[in-house]
Amino acid sequence: MQRWKAILYNAGFALNCLLVFLLIFESRLSIPPFVQTIGRMHPLLLHFPIVVVILCIFWELFSGLKKSTTAEQQSIGDGLLLLASITAVTSALMGLLLSKENGYTQEVVAWHKWGGIAISLLSFAWYTYRNVIRRMKPLLVMTVTIGTAAIIITSHLGADITHGDNFLLAPVTKDKQMPAVLFEDAIVYANMVQPILNAKCISCHNPKKAKGQLVMESFATLLKGGKDGALWDSTQDNFGLMLSRIHLPLENKKHMPPTGKPQLTDEEISILYHWIRSGANDTVTVAELTETDTLRMLASALFNTIETDEYIFKSADDSKIKRLLNNYRLVAPLSLGSPALGVEFYSAAQFKAEQLKELLTVKEQIVSLNLNKMPVTDDGLATIAQFTNLRKLNLSFTNIKGKGLPALINLKELKQLSLSGTGVNVADIGVLATLPKLTQLFIWSTPAQLQDIAALKKQFKNTSIQTGFAGDTIVIKLNRPIVENEEQILTGPTPLKLKHYVKGVTIHYSTDGSEPDSIQSPIYKNDFILDKNMTVKAKAFKAGWVSSDITERTFYKAGYRIDSIRLAEPSPDAPYKAIPATILADAQKGDFNFGNGKWIGFRGKPMQAIIYFDTLQTISSITVSSIINIGGYIMPPHQVEVWVGNSPANLRLIKKINPEQPVKEAPVYMKGYELDFKPVKEKYLKIVVVPVAKLPAWHKGKNDKGWVFVDEIFLN
Repeated sequence: MQRWKAILYNAGFALNCLLVFLLIFESRLSIPPFVQTIGRMHPLLLHFPIVVVILCIFWELFSGLKKSTTAEQQSIGDGLLLLASITAVTSALMGLLLSKENGYTQEVVAWHKWGGIAISLLSFAWYTYRNVIRRMKPLLVMTVTIGTAAIIITSHLGADITHGDNFLLAPVTKDKQMPAVLFEDAIVYANMVQPILNAKCISCHNPKKAKGQLVMESFATLLKGGKDGALWDSTQDNFGLMLSRIHLPLENKKHMPPTGKPQLTDEEISILYHWIRSGANDTVTVAELTETDTLRMLASALFNTIETDEYIFKSADDSKIKRLLNNYRLVAPLSLGSPALGVEFYSAAQFKAEQLKELLTVKEQIVSLNLNKMPVTDDGLATIAQFTNLRKLNLSFTNIKGKGLPALINLKELKQLSLSGTGVNVADIGVLATLPKLTQLFIWSTPAQLQDIAALKKQFKNTSIQTGFAGDTIVIKLNRPIVENEEQILTGPTPLKLKHYVKGVTIHYSTDGSEPDSIQSPIYKNDFILDKNMTVKAKAFKAGWVSSDITERTFYKAGYRIDSIRLAEPSPDAPYKAIPATILADAQKGDFNFGNGKWIGFRGKPMQAIIYFDTLQTISSITVSSIINIGGYIMPPHQVEVWVGNSPANLRLIKKINPEQPVKEAPVYMKGYELDFKPVKEKYLKIVVVPVAKLPAWHKGKNDKGWVFVDEIFLN
């Protein structure tokens, strides 16, 4: 045993000499490839000396502070110290070799490197002079203290290099915690893109460890790119380097993130793809995106709105809310189960100032207050100021002149304020600049709109000030018509309800899939009845204006009630494998939020829904309601089939269709696939929906399996 200890001690001495030698001549050090493999073993070995040194610290401290120690205890301590010395110097040498590779900024690696060398030399010196240190208690305490500090600091610096700045303390450091952001305030880059990069990319691409000379810490460094050039290029088919690397096969050495690192989810890839595709803007907010924009739809699943946010105050008594309800005032929860209340007033002729004071019985719960076009005066703002949890306040086209606005500075939670159409000016509005959470301020059609807006925006540094459109000679594009029909599933003949807020607009519509025009398409006159499966497209026209974009809504005839439905096999993918087949026959449409439990998704195998009737029904049409999100790998079905028969084992194919596949990227949309056939009267039906086996070559995920999503099946 003594012989082996001598060999290991001499080896430790030689390795420490080599470490010091390499350190002295580091500037001239050139690492050949076969030696690089030794350096890359540093992450594999570094945890072992840390553990051993910590064991030494505890063993020597608690043994040394005793009045006496046995020979056996000293022998164990000797072994631990020698093992710590050998592993520490080996790890330090490997780390020194690794630090010479490209991608590591020497300035930020230096302190970690010196810490590792200090631990190596300290461990060797501790073993060499262990007996002296054990006899002198103050020296023992000092050695233990230095060793503990060296381990903590060096490990922390190493974690920062590997995982990003302040990795150890980030969870408890206030300035590094991501505050909760609402949908209305979210910025696409800061709140959707950057968190993905921080979680999946920054550990290898930070100022301390810039693999490929690429730093992804800020938007400016992203624009700079790395040694292989810019990260994105919207003129290329694959939109540039970042998305190209992300979509490489996992086993490809250039795939990013590399194997062994947390991989991007489909949702994260979709966010990056659509952000880059839309121009990679670092300032655009989610609220600025159009309603059909895929990024906006993805954001709806990530962020709460003012209505759906979580509130910690208690709910108001139902009796209080009921007493406040009347034909001209609505008081109701903003969302199901939420304690937050929204208040809306109707009929300016019936409005009285006392009606605001009556709301003080639920002042803690009022979060949204809509007084649009009510005869509210500045005097009423003192009452409103008592609703301290108010987030959204609409005072548009009221009788506000501005003198009462200082009362609103008590609304510390206020995020949205509309003063449009009132008599306020810039001087009046300036007092609201102290509101800490105000993010949106609407002042169009006010005297303030024509005053010093630039100075006002400087006061409201974190607030978006909307002043409306001030041009007189520019042709303006109409916004899209609104479909007021809330239900998409028709239980009987239902009038189509379309409207537009601009006076003098003519709405043209179509139901045959064509684009409405102002010549051949019929004009909406409140007389069209929805009585079957159809897709309505509507477009607004007005002389002197650019026609609007198309509003599209698909309606489904409810048809026969399905007595029983089951899936031949559940979806192979979570969370859809746990969703019951009954959601396909519950007469409830899904929306763009795939996580709401209204959709079943399949890929790699077809969805096979078997339907059973207690009483035979004559069926001549089946409609499968689906959604297409090309960027999210959700495509139209490759094939839809209808089988019928008198038992599940005895079915015959009566109809199949192969829906047209897209040839380029498109916004998310819903689609009903209708299969008509000769009337049949059978006990069992089977609907088979086959997803595409491989995404097309033009798709960013080419050759990957496509998804198909279904939320409802209609029989007529």
